[in-house]
Amino acid sequence: MKTKSLNKLLTAIVLCTLFLVALPGIGIAAAQADEILDIYGNANEDDAIDMRDFTYTARIILGLEDETTLADADYGGDVNVGDMTQIGLIILGRENELTLVDSADRIVTVNKPVERIVSGHVLNSEAIKLLGAWDRVVGRDPYTSDEILFPGASDLPVCSGPMHSDIYYETIFELDPDIFVIWCFYPGYEEVVDTLEPEGISVVILNFDNPEMLVENIRKLRYVLNTEESGEAYIEFYEGVVNDITAKTAGLSEDNKPQVYVWPFNYDYQDAYMVYGEYAPGIQEQMEIVGGIDIGKDVEGFCPYVESEWLTEQDIDVIVGHVSPWVVPGIFAYDVTDPTVVAQDTIDWVMDADENPALELSDAVQNERVYLYQNELAGSSRFMVAMAYMAKWFHPELFGDDFDPHEIHMTYLTDYMDVDQSQVEDSVLFWPEP
Repeated sequence: MKTKSLNKLLTAIVLCTLFLVALPGIGIAAAQADEILDIYGNANEDDAIDMRDFTYTARIILGLEDETTLADADYGGDVNVGDMTQIGLIILGRENELTLVDSADRIVTVNKPVERIVSGHVLNSEAIKLLGAWDRVVGRDPYTSDEILFPGASDLPVCSGPMHSDIYYETIFELDPDIFVIWCFYPGYEEVVDTLEPEGISVVILNFDNPEMLVENIRKLRYVLNTEESGEAYIEFYEGVVNDITAKTAGLSEDNKPQVYVWPFNYDYQDAYMVYGEYAPGIQEQMEIVGGIDIGKDVEGFCPYVESEWLTEQDIDVIVGHVSPWVVPGIFAYDVTDPTVVAQDTIDWVMDADENPALELSDAVQNERVYLYQNELAGSSRFMVAMAYMAKWFHPELFGDDFDPHEIHMTYLTDYMDVDQSQVEDSVLFWPEP
């Protein structure tokens, strides 16, 4: 009896394998040991779900491999032939459900296909847009409003208040979305989960600000949205930019890395100083790649305030201000082309001894090494553009004329965000230009 069951299993494995291999477009991508795609179905725990996971699951069933958590593709509690079927469906993009671990370390199951999306944060909206699924967005947050990046955004219902202080649940229920996508540091996301998921709306929490997680989270979202081609093209571009920067900064000693005050301008920036702090996602990793040292990296908390006296005690070689147009009106947007109007005035204010005596004697101010860029770029899938600018600001001797941050920016917008270059080529989101 056992032999008969085993033969049936082996026959099923062979037939399924032949079926999948025969399908057009089914390839076996190269694994990368340093990345694990946290989606159930990634049985061999590499960076993709492909035929190797199908084979690996068969070997687990036959007792030839140790069982892995992610091999339970259908999230049924054990590993069996049903999981092989689920893996095959994921490869084909035809699964009815997909279970993944999101940025809040939650296990969430999404009903497929995903045809109606509410984006709870502009950073999520950008990732959805670059993956080619903007036409599926039926509701947005108030900051997803740039018509150049998000055409038609003004026609979409707003589903939360300023600073994401309130969620308009009635609006969301009326829109009847399949998923609500938000950022990990969304205030009170537990309440959002508890309110929406019992009503059949999956809440997916994904961040796109950290070099250590960006590729994985883009892949998670493209599996959710079934947009493989767009996702992998963007990843190739992103990794090319980051690898180019890393190759140039890798040999820097700690003494050759500038001490940087990374300043997130809050609404009270004229009255109080702030740093990102040790819990800020992505900032330290970005700084490591571009060859800088954030002076606030050891300050406890997420975006904590610091005293003026503390700043005067720091060695500050460079100041980089992250400034949002929501905080400083008229600064850094794709429809702003004259940087002297607000951006240069803001830099002059930073360097003004009467306005900022705590920074007056810093090397950054004395040597006029004060730079600004749009805050959203620090946490969005555009952050490789911000890193390109920082690398050139920090180390002009390493990044010559052949390294053009503006060109990288334009490539991202035109090739991955479907933006007409004539709309953005004179825009100012960084100041001063290297």
